[in-house]
Amino acid sequence: MSRELIHQFYAGIAPWAALALLLVGRNPHPGIRRKMAAILMPGLLLLAAPVKGWNAAAWIRVLEPNPSVTLTVLLLIALASRLSGKAIFRPGDWNAVWHLGAAASLVLYPMGLGLTRIDPYGWGWGPVLPACTALLATVLLLRGNRSGFVLLAAFAGFLLGLQESSNFWDALLDPFLGIASLLIALITLWKFAASRVKRSPLTSVAGVID
Repeated sequence: MSRELIHQFYAGIAPWAALALLLVGRNPHPGIRRKMAAILMPGLLLLAAPVKGWNAAAWIRVLEPNPSVTLTVLLLIALASRLSGKAIFRPGDWNAVWHLGAAASLVLYPMGLGLTRIDPYGWGWGPVLPACTALLATVLLLRGNRSGFVLLAAFAGFLLGLQESSNFWDALLDPFLGIASLLIALITLWKFAASRVKRSPLTSVAGVID
């Protein structure tokens, strides 16, 4: 298989998995027919639905030619969990992924857009960022957090050259994962702050006075 075909095949995995998740739905016990439809229909939609001479997969690849390995693996984990009915990632594993994604997005995108003189995207060309990622993955795994496997997968995908890009940042993060991570992190913080307000002594006293 040529390098170009590998890049095209890889770029189609993330949208296929995302569509499959939508089709399988939120039913905790989807039937075998629904599972088969969720697996097969996204491929047909992406490859056999022409839009102005291009299939949907080609249009998606124009929008994002390098879905991050991290996003691709997370979608596959979520899909495997839905199809098998077994939780592969625990809540703490997912929380670590979203927090790391939000932190990486805040480092990469604002600074990369020129808000500072430092361009962190350039770090992806050297050995420091991959080494730090491998170290962080090791720490997470030693602490029993399975999100470390996702970071190792990004490292492996980068070494295998699955993407067109040869910058390690693109293996770790893409705009879709960045936006999702920031939104989920904000929602988590908002829920945490709301729970703290409900538990605060002042709130309890105010409730008694009322």
